[in-house]
Amino acid sequence: MITIRTRLALLFLVINVSFSANAQEKLRRSQSFFGFHFDFHATEKDKDLGKFFDTGLLDEFLERTRPDYIQVDSKGHPGYSSYPTNVGYSTNSFVNDPLKIWREVTDKHNLPLYVHYSGLWDDKAIAQNPDWGRIHADGTKDKTYAAYFSDYSNKFLIPQIKEMIDEYSIDGVWIDGDCWSTGPDYSPELVKGFLKETGLKAVPKSPEEEHYKKWLDYNRSAYRKYVNNYVTALHDHDPDFQVASNWAYSSMMPERVDVGVDFLSGDVSGQNGMYSAAFQARCLALQGKPWDLMAWGFVAIDFMGGIHSPKSLVQLKQEASEVMAMGGGFQVYFQQNRDASFQTLDVEALADLASFCRARQPFSQHSETIPQIGLWYSLEGWKQSYDGVYGWSSNMEGLTSAFMDGQHSIEILMDHHMEERLEQYHTIVIPEWSSFDEEIKGRLLNHVENGGNLFVIGAKAVRAFRNELQVDFIGADSTAQFNIGDRELGGIAGLRTQWQPVAPRSGTETIGHIYQQRDYRFPSDYPVATINAYGKGKIAGIYMDMSTPYATYRNPVFNNLINDVMERLVSNPTLKVEGSEKVHVVLGKKDEATLIHLINSDGEHFNKSVLAYNELRPTPPLQVTLNVAQKPKQVTLRPDNQTLPFNYEDNTLVIQAPGIDVYGIVEVVY
Repeated sequence: MITIRTRLALLFLVINVSFSANAQEKLRRSQSFFGFHFDFHATEKDKDLGKFFDTGLLDEFLERTRPDYIQVDSKGHPGYSSYPTNVGYSTNSFVNDPLKIWREVTDKHNLPLYVHYSGLWDDKAIAQNPDWGRIHADGTKDKTYAAYFSDYSNKFLIPQIKEMIDEYSIDGVWIDGDCWSTGPDYSPELVKGFLKETGLKAVPKSPEEEHYKKWLDYNRSAYRKYVNNYVTALHDHDPDFQVASNWAYSSMMPERVDVGVDFLSGDVSGQNGMYSAAFQARCLALQGKPWDLMAWGFVAIDFMGGIHSPKSLVQLKQEASEVMAMGGGFQVYFQQNRDASFQTLDVEALADLASFCRARQPFSQHSETIPQIGLWYSLEGWKQSYDGVYGWSSNMEGLTSAFMDGQHSIEILMDHHMEERLEQYHTIVIPEWSSFDEEIKGRLLNHVENGGNLFVIGAKAVRAFRNELQVDFIGADSTAQFNIGDRELGGIAGLRTQWQPVAPRSGTETIGHIYQQRDYRFPSDYPVATINAYGKGKIAGIYMDMSTPYATYRNPVFNNLINDVMERLVSNPTLKVEGSEKVHVVLGKKDEATLIHLINSDGEHFNKSVLAYNELRPTPPLQVTLNVAQKPKQVTLRPDNQTLPFNYEDNTLVIQAPGIDVYGIVEVVY
């Protein structure tokens, strides 16, 4: 039987594939799903811009791939504009105006045009205007990064983007080199404001000094004011203009969105992209804004030199799958030629990628996750562990990967998410943080007392829960090397990491042993993990850091350990997927349907010697068990539209799914 939903999905696909270019609706970013990004970070050495721009190549590409939007270069980190600006600095070597050509072609296809624009990072503008530079603790001027409250934003960034709005009718801007280019700014205005607010006599100059964390917080506030200033100014100039600051309110800025950006975005570069995309998607998915992630279409060997190893179609499909499963949009990045023109690309492969994404769009776009396991991204813990303002710091990615590899449906919860939805999760995981918001911690323990579960991982994190874990701590934590495991965990694995020895109290259940040699006959007295009752719920602990080891080297014992603990915490989970260790799982919903996203995680992601691979082994057939209150009317594998056999008894739905090539969605309709 073909349901109404199936007919609508098929109609959606037909419309997206068959209508003429001129009939395509011009979408806002909140409506968009699939796009392409091009930039090249123009330098003073680039000449004859626009000379080799072949609009025929671009026309063919857009006809075949049919994206929802295009993003192109306007100014990269070197600070040279890739169009003939009257505001900023360019090479002044134009055969044609590249931005004008991009605008004309995208208008022809009725596509929104966004520009890539480097924000705080601007080598040229700061060199020409040294007073705009950030000031270091020793009083020297930075030659690369702008000060938050300098004239850089009001006299340069904002006027230049307004110029492109007025001259080229661009639809939006993707500000690069912004939050992740931040740093402590000792400009007089910030120093004066900080001293007045805190009552201190001097500003701390290094992380070792008292109140340095307060100084970082003050800089974070200053950065958000800087972003709000340009967002407000651009919206005042053109209310329909759309603004994103790359990586704002992501893993690099784990806070509630408090600035009026129109959408969130970030670019996942380099290797191991599938896992990076999965982690970053989970950091953006609950932020309450339209969001997308950009996959680099290549691994850079020499970024500025244009020496790249292109990713395969399979790799890009896997990265897209991780993003789509979390409800986000997906875009792919390729460089422009040094004259700003469109590069010759593998149109056939990218048309295939577009079709792959479009086929899943009706079931993934704007879908939501169903809460199961939440990893707490503690804002206090992040601040204590990081000595920068915003940027590349998180100890969570390895553990996120470990849970995904165990076929667990997980989400990442920042502090404000915990405040809003903590009680919806049957298990909360604390991944190696040592500091927490005490009010949220209290609510969490109350949740466990009422029947929830807490899983604490990390040598320092466990110390905050010593009473609840029912163990005695033996000395201080330290870096050590040892073996962990036992026969029940499938063997013994070695690792070097931070470790806290503990002695379990009476009644505390233990899991695994610490070994100083690889011999089952000689276990130490120290357990790897423990678990015990806490009120109506349970609390478990692993007494060593696991995130960095898992992100560095893998062993099935690590996965067996986490899965063993989870099975003891949750004996009857809402969702269980069996049949393969090479599948990632997301439990979601859209409209009235329950969705089980199944992603084939096979491939050489973890091997730094492999830049590209073309084949995935399909997973074996999978058995999906779902606890639901009513018998479904139909279970279908999307987008293949294959009806799946199932049994339903005692609120337990057991579905037999075929092997997954790359990404399939089991749709359960009631």
